[in-house]
Amino acid sequence: MNQEINLVDHAGFKDETQYTEPKHYLKGVVEISRRNKTTGETQFVHRGNNIIPISGYQWILMKMFGLYLDAPHHVSYEQLDQDTNLVIPELNQTSSTRNGMGIGVDPNNYSLMGENISSDHICQGFMVGNGGAGEDQLTTKNTDYSFINLRNPIPFLQTQDHLTGEDAAMYTGRLRTGSSGYTYSYYIKKFSEVPHIYHSWWKDGQKWDYVDPVTPSDLGPDATDGAPKTNRIETYVECKLVLSEDDFQAYFANANNSQTPAINELGLVAFDTTLNGVRSIYLEMYRMYVKPLISILFKSGELTETDKGYLRILATNITSIISNQDQVYREQENIASLYTLCVAIQADQAFPVENIQEYQATLGSEECLSVIAYYNQYGEYSHEVDQFKTIVTTDETFDTSEPDEAQRIKLVTYYTFKSIPIEENWETLINYRIYAN
Repeated sequence: MNQEINLVDHAGFKDETQYTEPKHYLKGVVEISRRNKTTGETQFVHRGNNIIPISGYQWILMKMFGLYLDAPHHVSYEQLDQDTNLVIPELNQTSSTRNGMGIGVDPNNYSLMGENISSDHICQGFMVGNGGAGEDQLTTKNTDYSFINLRNPIPFLQTQDHLTGEDAAMYTGRLRTGSSGYTYSYYIKKFSEVPHIYHSWWKDGQKWDYVDPVTPSDLGPDATDGAPKTNRIETYVECKLVLSEDDFQAYFANANNSQTPAINELGLVAFDTTLNGVRSIYLEMYRMYVKPLISILFKSGELTETDKGYLRILATNITSIISNQDQVYREQENIASLYTLCVAIQADQAFPVENIQEYQATLGSEECLSVIAYYNQYGEYSHEVDQFKTIVTTDETFDTSEPDEAQRIKLVTYYTFKSIPIEENWETLINYRIYAN
């Protein structure tokens, strides 16, 4: 099941189903391709724009102005609908409610919000479905701005056991069917890495993966280097998702399911998550702080002052999280080594070359994260591998019986495309871009 889905999303007042080039509004672009894990063959499938449904518009405006999230705060004196004339249902609500799915945290058990809209209620993952194409699997159905759910959502995973390890931190939105003796279905998969914002000079025919960086000296009103640049700046956020071979397999392998294994609709969802377990906390720390710290320390060339400042911030966040999990920190040698390293990075004011080399050696040791960095033929940093996830998912120190779960789940974007088959040895990669132009 090797496929690649790249998404670019139009979230503006002129959302359309065909690609256009207006200058100023949010835009989401979806690019779909497939890659074979055995042969490396890549197949381009489709490119197009999705729409922002009414729940997405409302979510964006509420975030912009700090208005009330239209979900119960469970505080009696609050007027829950004071900021909107339409309280849009969430996917957490029971399936007996129109468009409700009964997934994630029961609304009656939501955690209290200390602010109008929870600060960690953000776009964090995707849902998929197979109700977006007609009987021929090639003709996509018309999309509607009133949608607050996919036409036919399907679960990424189905299991009779609670998720553990890395899966528990990656999949959420579990269907609420009871406490035991049931099949648990997980409808949301989180991003595989932290999204990034890019500012790039735009030009005709620009490749998908090309970036012509904008620098502070390019910016006005008295830009030093901006005068020769007459083309516009392309600004977008990019987030990624990897679909493994195991995704959807249990659903389509069900003996009572006669549907063709394929997906043809996708939605970006926003929610806030309660991190209940130590393992989940550490995996989130890895995604948010450890991976960026490794990437900076192993990058090509000298570190900039911005790099150094960012390193100290990342190291501070890592040490703070590890300190709050004091017992686990003491019992796990590799985490103790990472903690000591981050303490040193916090205190480093100059970051001389010899210190960077020492930090790299520490990260590369078996006593720490066993990081191996890779560089291309030009000596430029490409990527790295490490053992952090192996350490956390196999060490019983990090065990927890309480998985993460999503609350206040909202559909932010919706897109239909011709059916992509679910096949063995094919992997699906999703690069999702939201352009603010």
